[in-house]
Amino acid sequence: MTNKMKIIAAVGVVALLFFGVVFSQEAVTKVSGELSTDVTFGDEVTFGSPYTGLSFSGEGWKLTSNLSDGNVTVEEASYELDTGAGVTLTLGQQRVPFGTGVAWHRPSVNPFVSAPSSVTYNTGVGASVSVVGVGVEAFLGSDSLYSTRFSYSVVGHTMGVSYNNDEALLIDVTGGWSLSGVSGKSYFEYDLSEETSGNFWYRSVISHPSAIGISLLVGYSSVTTDDVAETSMLYGVGYDFGGSSFSTEFSDDSDIVVRVSYTF
Repeated sequence: MTNKMKIIAAVGVVALLFFGVVFSQEAVTKVSGELSTDVTFGDEVTFGSPYTGLSFSGEGWKLTSNLSDGNVTVEEASYELDTGAGVTLTLGQQRVPFGTGVAWHRPSVNPFVSAPSSVTYNTGVGASVSVVGVGVEAFLGSDSLYSTRFSYSVVGHTMGVSYNNDEALLIDVTGGWSLSGVSGKSYFEYDLSEETSGNFWYRSVISHPSAIGISLLVGYSSVTTDDVAETSMLYGVGYDFGGSSFSTEFSDDSDIVVRVSYTF
């Protein structure tokens, strides 16, 4: 099958999914999507592969997908079941609870261009419970894959500890703050796994109401490879106007990257 035929087939599948669920009013409560493209300015100007994502959700169910290289990739296809005892079960393809769970590859979620960590999806059974700020998530999937995350929320911040079947251990902290009209939101992940102990990523978004949608982006990371620690400081400016957004990102050792995206 040629690339052109693959793209046509992929668009057809997405269209069938879209119209099939949209016309079923009882099944769908929300349909959203996002489009984005990245442009790198260096010795040459290069354009990254466009990102196209579609999300469908209804009462208790969720379906998220993206179109990449002419193929439709289903990320989540799950159904939530409330047991009535404060425990929620999730059946099907879902996000594995490890780390903050931020879907960094989605432009509507990630204000930066780069992604400090990835999100893993797998098919299985997930369970979650939250009581007085204390949360527990667990997942059991195929090929003996399992993952757990314990979290605690207080004063607008959440700290979590994750562990999985590869004996990977990760600490994450997310939260927001406000001072004299200036507000910010931060993301922090610290890797305590045996092979990658000491790696960490930090991201912060700072804004003010008078800035009319403009925000400052600051990030820092330290990653050790072959016993050599590589640190990187990131800077950028973001601009959000309605469903459209514009963000830039550059570091002390890289080119300038610009992302333009639209969310509907």
